[in-house]
Amino acid sequence: MPNEPDSLDQALDDCLRHASSEGILLRDMLERLGRSSFCFAALLLAVPFVQPFSLGPFTMMAAIALMIIGWQMGTGKSKPVLPQASAKLSIHGKGWVGVLRFCKRLLAFCRKFTRVRMPSWVSGAKGERFVGWLILAGGALIAVPAANLPFNNTLPALMVIFACVGWLERDGLMVMVSLAWGVATLLYFAAVIVALLFFGTQVWAWIGHFSIFR
Repeated sequence: MPNEPDSLDQALDDCLRHASSEGILLRDMLERLGRSSFCFAALLLAVPFVQPFSLGPFTMMAAIALMIIGWQMGTGKSKPVLPQASAKLSIHGKGWVGVLRFCKRLLAFCRKFTRVRMPSWVSGAKGERFVGWLILAGGALIAVPAANLPFNNTLPALMVIFACVGWLERDGLMVMVSLAWGVATLLYFAAVIVALLFFGTQVWAWIGHFSIFR
């Protein structure tokens, strides 16, 4: 079972306070959250992708960390053990302050319409493991090498975010929404592949205009 919502809110507040000053390592924040640390870490790693542009090297690091978090949660581990690079990720500076504030606003917004429902999707070891596999799948889709493709990371990030919110808030409907984002991601990639078959490299030339790294 996840911790009480107040525990997660307090962890976000603590992280925000540290990020605004000396900073804090991700692993240090995870130690106090128990089983909620899986979804806490996944939220922090997924939220930066809720925008249309590539995040460069951070993309693969975050994707690998999400896959590891998802695998550990999906196989019933008691707490996440991240790669050294991810565990030592410093939550510090204006960028992370913005991410943390967005997380707080996101949770506050979701709590306006989330409630305990469809409990079989989020209850017990089976529900926890299912959410873990959703996080793993979202991380794998973020890792797909298509840096010039707008929203290629946003859709799977939303899959991860709704899976986490569903488990944290005990709302099975949010898990269904997570699945819908996963299907949307696959359809989006399939549409791009079809476009490539018909229009070839002209497609990449067109979408390249949307990349901030061109």
